[in-house]
Amino acid sequence: MDKNNLIPKGSNYNENVEVISRVDTFNNKYGLSIKNYSWIVKEVIAIIILVHGLGSSLRFGFLRHSVNIVDNMHATLIDSDNFYIYKNSWIEEFNKNGYSVYGIDLQGHGESDGIDNLRLHINDFDDFSDDVIDHIKKIHHSIMFENDKKGNLYNNNNNNNNNKMESMEKIPVYLIGYSMGGNIVLRTLEILGK
Repeated sequence: MDKNNLIPKGSNYNENVEVISRVDTFNNKYGLSIKNYSWIVKEVIAIIILVHGLGSSLRFGFLRHSVNIVDNMHATLIDSDNFYIYKNSWIEEFNKNGYSVYGIDLQGHGESDGIDNLRLHINDFDDFSDDVIDHIKKIHHSIMFENDKKGNLYNNNNNNNNNKMESMEKIPVYLIGYSMGGNIVLRTLEILGK
C-alpha cells in the first residue's frame, strides 16, 4: 500500500469516478431536523454509512480541512469559504473504490437540531441509533426511487419491482463509526438484531 493512499487500491478502484454529492435533511421522531449527506457512485459495490463521534460532525470527522497546521499552538485557515475538502479525504477514497457513502450529523451535533436547542444533548442514547436507522430507511427508499426514476442507479437492469428490491438487498451495507459513533454503530446493530 502506498503510504499516501488511505485505502489500498482494489480491483474496483477508479481514479476518475463520477460522484453525485447531496445534502438534505429529514425530521426525526421528535421533529428535529437531521442534516444528512451522501456521495453516490454509479457503479456501486457497497454502501458505507458513517457515524461521527461526540462533539464532531460528519464532515468534520471524515472530510479534510482547509487548514495548514503549523504546530500544536498555531494553524492557518487556507480557504474560509470551503473549510471541508472532499479531495484526498476518506470519503473520496471510499468513492474511488466503488463505495457510495452516506452519513448524518447526529442530533445536537454539526448542522442538526438538538433537543431544546441544546448542543450535545439527547433524551436517550438510543435516540442516536433511532436516527441512524431512520437514515438507513431513507437511503433504501431513495435508492428504490432512483431505480424507478432513472432505471438503473445501482446496476439494476431488471424492470420488475421484485427484482429491483432483490438487487438493492444484495448491495452490502457497512456501518463505520469512530469514538462515540462506534458505540452508536454497535447499538444500532443490536437494535436491528444483526
